[in-house]
Amino acid sequence: MRRGAIGMLFAIASVSAHAAPPVATSTTSASVTTGAPAPAPPASRSLIVTSQDFSSLLADDCDHFHTRNTTSFPAASRSQEQQDIALQGIDVLKIHSSEQGGILVRGWDKPTARLTVCKEAVGFTQQQTQRTLGAINISSRNGEVSASGPSIDESQAWWVHMILRVPRGAGLEVTSANGGIAIRNMNGHITARAKNGGISIEKTSGQIDASTINGPISLKLGQDQSSSVEARIADAGEIFCRICRAENYSANHKLVRIGSATPSIRLTTTSAPIVIDQVR
Repeated sequence: MRRGAIGMLFAIASVSAHAAPPVATSTTSASVTTGAPAPAPPASRSLIVTSQDFSSLLADDCDHFHTRNTTSFPAASRSQEQQDIALQGIDVLKIHSSEQGGILVRGWDKPTARLTVCKEAVGFTQQQTQRTLGAINISSRNGEVSASGPSIDESQAWWVHMILRVPRGAGLEVTSANGGIAIRNMNGHITARAKNGGISIEKTSGQIDASTINGPISLKLGQDQSSSVEARIADAGEIFCRICRAENYSANHKLVRIGSATPSIRLTTTSAPIVIDQVR
């Protein structure tokens, strides 16, 4: 479990109602379709396994997002696009993933924001997946970015993974229902909420409030970072802190505090582990 909390965020689903798994001016787009001839739909539920590897995020394109989806559906279609997001007059940029999908946020030194959207649809025929892919919509309005699409059922599923480059000091509100969130190189005020997915934070300071319900949280502090941290687990799970001493833990090990100041980083999970470490 400790290894999984640090590097890999997994989800497995048997699709009957849900699958599993991250305006502006469009600048680039590309698509590819793969699949076999249409077979008859199987009697059993289709299986989807999604893993999101946030251990080495070096590029902001879909091919290097380190997200792998394995499904029992025979056909798949994919596309990607880039959008520039206006930040003028926006205090907090709000990013909401689709019902299925993950979000990566990377801080940079430019005053603008750029969103790369990775779309994928699966089903029983190529024609069906292309139709599903075309029905996925990305909305960016008044500093709020979200995705929507057709229903997910036994015959089809889809994902949208968002890769966002923003100024390091930008204010962010990031939410994900069934996918992971990764945040890198930021120093603004950040709120991150994940339901069925993990949160990975690295080389990020400022004010951070991160919480999950059914996913782990991984925090890696910079070598010279002196942020005060509070980590709390409400139910099952453990806190693994590799930079802590015994006095940092509460008696029941459900609470860890680092530093004597008011915490600038707050981490909360309901039933999953929290891992705190330093960048090596």
